[in-house]
Amino acid sequence: MKTLFFFLFLLPAVSAFSVITTWKAPAGYASNKYYQVKVNGTPVPVFDTPIASYAIFDFQGDAKVEVNTMYDVRWVDIRPLRTGLKAEYTSDNSFSFKLNKPENLSLELNGRIRQQPLFIFAGDPEINRPSKSDMNVIWFEGGKHYKNVKLELKDNQTVYIEGGAVVQGYLFAKGKKNIKICGRGILDGSLNKADPACDNRFISLTDCDNIKVEDITLHNATTWQIALYHCNKAEINHVRIVSESGSDDGMDIFRCTNVVVDGVFAHTKDDCIAIKSGGKYPADHPTDNILVKNCTFWNSIWGNAIEIGFELYSNEVQNIHFENIDIIHVEDGATMSIHNAGQSHVHDVVFENIRVEDSRQKLFDVAIFFSQWGPDGIRDPEFIKKNYLHGAWDGVQKIPEGKEAYHNKFRGEISNIVFKDIQVVGGLLPFSVFHGFSKEKYVSGIKIENLTYMGKKLTNAESAKIRQQNTKNLIIK
Repeated sequence: MKTLFFFLFLLPAVSAFSVITTWKAPAGYASNKYYQVKVNGTPVPVFDTPIASYAIFDFQGDAKVEVNTMYDVRWVDIRPLRTGLKAEYTSDNSFSFKLNKPENLSLELNGRIRQQPLFIFAGDPEINRPSKSDMNVIWFEGGKHYKNVKLELKDNQTVYIEGGAVVQGYLFAKGKKNIKICGRGILDGSLNKADPACDNRFISLTDCDNIKVEDITLHNATTWQIALYHCNKAEINHVRIVSESGSDDGMDIFRCTNVVVDGVFAHTKDDCIAIKSGGKYPADHPTDNILVKNCTFWNSIWGNAIEIGFELYSNEVQNIHFENIDIIHVEDGATMSIHNAGQSHVHDVVFENIRVEDSRQKLFDVAIFFSQWGPDGIRDPEFIKKNYLHGAWDGVQKIPEGKEAYHNKFRGEISNIVFKDIQVVGGLLPFSVFHGFSKEKYVSGIKIENLTYMGKKLTNAESAKIRQQNTKNLIIK
């Protein structure tokens, strides 16, 4: 680890000093193929994935970020747009910008979001590191590359991945309490293969209580990345996720209670976050009290940015709040969605203060339907091929003729959903859909308050591009 101090006496507009912390990467793991990055003159390692590159550093004070690239640069979009950051072009292949507070940023060159964007993960200085001598601390040392790690955690254990460490493998626990996974290092899934013991997830925690996952970077997933099954009292804080693989959900909150997700950056091909209530648990075990805030999401060509569903099998899914979120791209699918393929009553859900920069299909997608992922779903390949509903949803099937009443009894409801202070600040205005299953199993009590597109308030279903079916009491104001 290197900590450098810079004293800037001649620039009254900046702070008196800056502290930059970087970490040495394992030999051969970092790359300068696409980008070279310096912060206040200090080189920062760059890591490449098949979809994007990224650089990680901590700082205090002010930071000048200088980027040199293999690309001819005519324009750089720095997202989230709310930061107001602008690039200063220093040559045809280089640019810079300044930071005065931590941010997770996406730097996109020449308007091409699939031309290896660069993510800048700039964090606060690290405090309260665990003790390396503590017998309950499993320490992965910076600058080292750990392969084929398959680590089952016990009660009261902390896994610390130090900045500059790369751990390839899995972390998992079942029925444990007081677990923490933290550090500034990288958990790499590039080589992960199917393993029933840990569900083939980066981090898989089942029936656990009082858990934290903080600050690490998840690199190049092959499947779900942070999966919490039937856990209580969990926090996911300031994690960075960079992947582009089939079924690579960033975070799956599965039949959990009392969960906080704060400050996460996620680029995924599938759902950035999915809140579910599946599994073989009693129906009266709900998904309840989930808060997701201060995040930045980029959802690629599968799934949705913010998802509740599809597997909703508990009696209730309730008290879920999403707030202060930047959704910088949704290349397909929904920006905010509730997909009820099961029996749950989904209610008391709030989406609030969410900025949408580029969403290319659906804005709000609230639906009850028959799906291969429901309790009555049919997964036979021939049936799926014949009955796939080629339309606005993935994984949704046509109801076999004469089976409407049978499948109706497996369906739940959706009610009391609030969308408040949603701003579409760029791109085209996506359409929205509110779709109940039948006259008995419907969507109700939807309130849309202060929805704007490019600063203009939308006050009716037509201007907001909303399609309704089996929906009651939709209010737009």
